Amino acid sequence: MLAAAREVMLEEGWERVTLARVAERSGYARTTLYRHWPQRLDLLRDLIGEEVRLLHTTPAGDLREDLIAEMEAFQAALTTSGLGRMMIAIGQQARDDAELADLSSSVRADGSKVLRDIIAAGVERRELPSDLDPDVAVAQLVGPVLFRFLFESEDDFSIASVPSVVDWFLAGTNAARGGGARVRTYGARR
Repeated sequence: MLAAAREVMLEEGWERVTLARVAERSGYARTTLYRHWPQRLDLLRDLIGEEVRLLHTTPAGDLREDLIAEMEAFQAALTTSGLGRMMIAIGQQARDDAELADLSSSVRADGSKVLRDIIAAGVERRELPSDLDPDVAVAQLVGPVLFRFLFESEDDFSIASVPSVVDWFLAGTNAARGGGARVRTYGARR
């Protein structure tokens, strides 16, 4: 059923992901879908949760490489799964709809969990400042990628920018710590 919901999302847009349309697409009776998801938001929550779960990486313990891998997975998910369009639309509509605001908040928390874990591990290993606010760190990493997704053509929206975003973030946190170890800047513009 979730596979059918995903197909509807990719082919027809997230607005068309309704219990009736997913029942039609999957071949299951509507009553079966309603037993699993009493409301459309329940279905959307599980669909987004599955998409978010699939996009995450498994950290290996190298702060820079783990951040790059997770951010590249996020960037790829924005463009290949329809998740980007859905996140933007839900985030926009969440301003006026309490149920969508709850969904948006849950998506944000679930979607940033691995990134937060990578940041926490970096703090624990003293590679990042101990007073680093995880919310600010996530926003600093995700913000430039979302900005490019929103305002650049698909041809200009490339994975190549992720290492420079990560290097910028690490250089900023390094400066906040008063210098310390040098941050490698693989391919970053000087």
